Amino acid sequence: MQIVQLHRLAQAASLAYLSIDKIPSSPYYQSSQLRPLLQVVDPQSESGATVFLPRSHDDNSVVVAFRGSANLKNFGTNLKFNLVPATKLSRTDIPADGLVHDGFQDASMGLWGQLRPKLLELFSDQDSNRYKDVVFTGHSLGAATALLCSIHYTASSDGLYKPKPTIVSFGGPKLCNSSLARFLRNTALKECHVLHLVHDKDPVLANNQILWDRLGFENVGVEVDCDPRSPTVYTQEKSRESSFAWNIVDHCYYLGVFVGPRLFR
Repeated sequence: MQIVQLHRLAQAASLAYLSIDKIPSSPYYQSSQLRPLLQVVDPQSESGATVFLPRSHDDNSVVVAFRGSANLKNFGTNLKFNLVPATKLSRTDIPADGLVHDGFQDASMGLWGQLRPKLLELFSDQDSNRYKDVVFTGHSLGAATALLCSIHYTASSDGLYKPKPTIVSFGGPKLCNSSLARFLRNTALKECHVLHLVHDKDPVLANNQILWDRLGFENVGVEVDCDPRSPTVYTQEKSRESSFAWNIVDHCYYLGVFVGPRLFR
């Protein structure tokens, strides 16, 4: 995926933090060339997502951007980090030893319940054949719900044409054990591109790595280093800086885009 596309997805992930009526006032609205179609919120977890359509007729992609943590209930979801059986992901063929982050699984299940009928309506519309690509993206908590909702999406059998999803996450946490990660790569999300953008100044990633390793968490897709303050990705493995990642604001910058909650949404 080209840097221009990744930068646009970072902007979509940023816009997902705003209420739908505030999105047009953001500078990212113009530069992303995306228009918000609809926005949903799970009433239980208060996780949210925004569906964007391209403003250009030459573009044929749907972007589903999942909001990161923006309230106390969202932060509570993050803290439910016990690994539990992955029994709420719309599939019956997940291995019995496949385990997933408790809070993220519940949030994605509730959010998918809100999102599914909206996407069903979109892909059943007479213009639906125009859309050849769908991307699930998000930052932080939104990265987790994006990945898990993509599993629900691929498992749903609605009898409609649905493009295979691409999943692109920014500053996303590890969320499952090796058994589930292997199943997702080889079966549930087979032939889907899953890209995790990270950087070494992100304190949430740096300071949780030991915990994730101890709990047996594993990435599902390919991890790629990027620059927090400019639209740059590193195609070769970048050596990690030894400096301590401490500034929480750095968690909210990816590819030169501020991706985080606003005081007034």
